[in-house]
Amino acid sequence: MKNRILLSISIMTLFIGGTYAQNRKDTTSQYYYRLATSKVAADRELVTGKSYELLQSKKESDWMLSMQLFNVLKKKATSDSILAIIKTRFPGGLYWRGEEVAAIYDAATGAEKEAAYKKWLKKYPINKFEGSRIVYDYAANSVASAYAEEKNVKKALYYADQGQTPAWKGEAWAAVAQKLEKHGYINEALALYKKAAANSYAFRTTRTKEEGAGFAAMGYRGYCTSIARCLLKKNNTDSALAYIQKAYTADKKPSAYVNQTYIEILQAMGRDKEAYEKADEIVQGGEADNKFREVHKGLYEKLNAGGKPYAEYMKEVQAAVTKKVIANLKNTIINTPSPAWVLKDVNGNTVSSESLKGKIVVLDFWATWCGPCKRSFPAMQMAVNKYKDNPDVQFLFIHTWEKGAGDATAAAKKYIEDNKFDFRVLMDLKDENGSNKVVEDFGISGIPTKFILDKNGNIRFKVTGFTGTDEAAVEELSAMIEMIEKS
Repeated sequence: MKNRILLSISIMTLFIGGTYAQNRKDTTSQYYYRLATSKVAADRELVTGKSYELLQSKKESDWMLSMQLFNVLKKKATSDSILAIIKTRFPGGLYWRGEEVAAIYDAATGAEKEAAYKKWLKKYPINKFEGSRIVYDYAANSVASAYAEEKNVKKALYYADQGQTPAWKGEAWAAVAQKLEKHGYINEALALYKKAAANSYAFRTTRTKEEGAGFAAMGYRGYCTSIARCLLKKNNTDSALAYIQKAYTADKKPSAYVNQTYIEILQAMGRDKEAYEKADEIVQGGEADNKFREVHKGLYEKLNAGGKPYAEYMKEVQAAVTKKVIANLKNTIINTPSPAWVLKDVNGNTVSSESLKGKIVVLDFWATWCGPCKRSFPAMQMAVNKYKDNPDVQFLFIHTWEKGAGDATAAAKKYIEDNKFDFRVLMDLKDENGSNKVVEDFGISGIPTKFILDKNGNIRFKVTGFTGTDEAAVEELSAMIEMIEKS
């Protein structure tokens, strides 16, 4: 529950982080958070004193910050006591605003969400609160998205425009545009994507010092790609090409999705040679999935009639890709002892690090709320399948940083079973101090994070995040395992 009601604070912290990265200045709250997470005891003692000082304030925001800091300091009892006081001392304030916004998310239809939104907004008007407005943005976008899903275009567009946070407006527009596009409202979706792109471009160029600029700027490539896709659906290939070229040059390394859209546009324009060159670039970079390889194969056979068979060509390409992957991994291999741990799986069985000695172990830290974690799971299932008959390789998926007051073990088990993943899931649950001990012992700052351990229990590789294709991820993981086996 506490995690849900602090949504606006956590998003605000994200924006503060982006501002700090650009301005090299600490806000008061970021300064305190930095001290609270410091490994220096004196820093933690200092912020403990500051946290108590915040409780002398008459502002609820100071009490909320104090509660958060005590939570970070692993003083759960103190944090919980502060929350209990906040509930009674500040009726109609930040806490209760965050609690009652859930009625909007829980409503089933657009009309029900709209009614709940209006009731909530009347009770918690925007001008009553200082600071971040992101909680209002999320609430309005929930209404907009529901109406878009129901094909009520007029109301979807109205609520999509209710954003209060400049750096998040692009995401609000794009979320609704995606649903409208899915239902065939291409012109309306196109207009929203263009607004999102223009907003993002401004934060990349003239508004770089504003709060959340880094966050807003990141969306530009995706918005331009979505515009190009919509224009391609309208057979406006010249304009589609112009936008996909903007997406292609927006960042140093274009994503596979950008490249694939680029190729579709070139093919639609009859520019097969350019399309093949772009496709071959992706394949040789090891970033092509099986579906994309079919596109590449079609172009190869169309343009290389009489040349070497495609299978022979791909065998050479794959060998080069593997060689490159291994060469890159040689620069990242480490050899540090792994923390010892004992956890239970979702069925209540105990597993310890000691019991895994003699095996190569892949530990994947994840959570049910983590989008990138879940996006990586199809690739991880491919890897599990590849090594299922190898008794010397063990995959374990450690669920951590659970949120909410529900049964985290049941939720993790349900997610895995519902999606038919053949994973053994261990639970790194919070202890009496509110800490997830194993994730902290491994020094993890974000998930997904994977560790590949050798047979002596030493960490040899660490992988954070998830990008690229499933096939590329499996190739890299396989190369790591192979290198450990041979070392």
